[in-house]
Amino acid sequence: MDSGVINSAIKKLCLTEGKDLKEVIQYLKLKYKIDADEAVLQKRLEKIVTNEKAVA
Repeated sequence: MDSGVINSAIKKLCLTEGKDLKEVIQYLKLKYKIDADEAVLQKRLEKIVTNEKAVA
């Protein structure tokens, strides 16, 4: 799996647009044919948020 695509989808949909992780799963499945688990995406989202807080 390409982490750049997944992380950018999480940033775009969850953080910018305020969408749910289920919509990220659907987006990845339809656009990139990537099956992602919600728990994995939740961990990635938490990691992105903590990294952004550390930078700010």
